[in-house]
Amino acid sequence: MTILKAPAGTLADGVVGLRLPSPDAGDVATINQYVADEQLDGGWLPDVPLVTGERLVKDWLDCWNGRTRNGATFTFVVTVPDEPRFIGVVGVTEGDDGAFKMSYGTAPGWRRRGLAGRATRLAAQWVARQPGVRTVEVLINQGDRASERVAVNAGFVLADTMPQSDPVTGGTVQLQLRYIMDRPAAARSS
Repeated sequence: MTILKAPAGTLADGVVGLRLPSPDAGDVATINQYVADEQLDGGWLPDVPLVTGERLVKDWLDCWNGRTRNGATFTFVVTVPDEPRFIGVVGVTEGDDGAFKMSYGTAPGWRRRGLAGRATRLAAQWVARQPGVRTVEVLINQGDRASERVAVNAGFVLADTMPQSDPVTGGTVQLQLRYIMDRPAAARSS
């Protein structure tokens, strides 16, 4: 099992930035404001409103600090210049055998600008350079065209389609598309 170590600073491409969550950066207030403004459309901010903004930021930081349960998500917050609040999240969860799963979400007012794709690409490239990483992947429910566009814009390619089973009946509920971004060759040899 690989435990990701937090990057030394912000990952950025000049348009978006990825940083670790921080109560000092106003992230708790940002989460609470998104809840108050009813800006949770599409479930882009995981576990809200099930937990408070303070609890969510603490859980995110606990994961980065190694104080977490198996299968936890390492979360980056997405920022853009001249906007005091974070505008999205990118999550990374370790799977089996060096495979890392990406997830992402953007606040409703910031969608359709290509920001999620840029942020996901930054995170995926960073993850791909970490020791022990074999591949980075995204699982998307078939028909979720917006998530597919993000994955493609981030540099992922469709690898296969997998049935998702109902745990009660065992029947297929829906199909999931598996997009992958293989670890770059230069990173494999280092």
